[in-house]
Amino acid sequence: MNTIYKEGKHTERGLIMDIKRLKGIPSLTLLAAGCAIALLLAGCGKKKEAEVKPPPPQVVVAQAVVKKIPIVAEYSGTVKAVKTVDIIPRVTGYLEKRYFTEGSTVKKGDLLYLIDPKPFQARLDAAKAQLQMHQAMLTFWKSEVQRYNNLAAKGAASMEKKEATMAKLQETLAAIQKDKADIELAKLELGYTKITAPFTGKVQATRIHEGNLVVKDRDVLTTLVQMDPIQVVFNVGRKEVYGLQRLKQKNLLLPRDKMEVRLVLPDGSIYSEVGRIDYVSSRINPATDCVTVRSIFHNKSLGKDSYVFIPGQYAPVKVTLGYNPKALLIPASAVVEDQTGIHVMVVGKGNKVEMRKVEVGATYKNYKEITKGLKEGEIVIIKGVQKVKSGMEVKPMIEPPAEQG
Repeated sequence: MNTIYKEGKHTERGLIMDIKRLKGIPSLTLLAAGCAIALLLAGCGKKKEAEVKPPPPQVVVAQAVVKKIPIVAEYSGTVKAVKTVDIIPRVTGYLEKRYFTEGSTVKKGDLLYLIDPKPFQARLDAAKAQLQMHQAMLTFWKSEVQRYNNLAAKGAASMEKKEATMAKLQETLAAIQKDKADIELAKLELGYTKITAPFTGKVQATRIHEGNLVVKDRDVLTTLVQMDPIQVVFNVGRKEVYGLQRLKQKNLLLPRDKMEVRLVLPDGSIYSEVGRIDYVSSRINPATDCVTVRSIFHNKSLGKDSYVFIPGQYAPVKVTLGYNPKALLIPASAVVEDQTGIHVMVVGKGNKVEMRKVEVGATYKNYKEITKGLKEGEIVIIKGVQKVKSGMEVKPMIEPPAEQG
């Protein structure tokens, strides 16, 4: 037995040879000895494995870079029609005919309704006849005036008769002027029996049908809604207004007419048409603590009586307010947020990892702006963050820097 453990320099073969010399020893004792030898060999193997240091984990890293990026704000907008007009008759009469299909698109000048024109035509004819009568009287009184002027010059007519004739002439001239005005009014009223569309838009359901008496300046026949262009209205909170004022002081804010407004479609894509801000309220609404902003867009037609946007619908808005020329960017995948806050894993000297708390700003494409906690040129881990911890050595692979927008 002493030869088995001598100086610990035996080999596995030597141990087996020594076991062979143990003939005659009870089997249980022999079994125990074999187990002890197996454990000893296993222990030696583990000791050798523990001495082998694992290689540092491989991670993908990127460099923090400074780039010019747009300053974009997001708001909740509502689509509104630029024009919504109630169609109201301008003369009283019986509705004779409707010419449009409810819910269809009509063009400016298209005939919508016809009010029975016969009474108005008769009134026009009467005014014209009255004019003709007074014009005939004018001819008569002109000749009378001339005649009495000649008689008065010869002393054959009194001045009173001459002046009375002149008065009749002036009275007839005034009657002619009134007749002409009555004719113009009659023409207008006759024209008002044809009710046309004041602009191109979608006409709503009719409220009064043929055969009904409509009263001027009172009854609403239908409503016409302009579909193109359209307005998108959104509210900017008082705190955001203050932030915009600070951007303006730093000369980072674009002029209002240069700001680009984009709309997000229901499927998440961006509407191809760019809008412009055409109105900003000059006061804060105390009920909402917001300023109202209005933008205007071209509303694309999708075919007959169909458009991309419908007045009243919700539309998320993205507004490019200006540009930040010195934004510090890192890939968004490098930013980790947990219960301790927001941090990144920075690779420093000797490829050692350091957990660094940061503050983030805007999101630009696939990148995050870092406003505090990181410097230009520092290296952050963007893939493999879950495999490392602070103080660990890593094997970094460089990711290309953030692309300029």
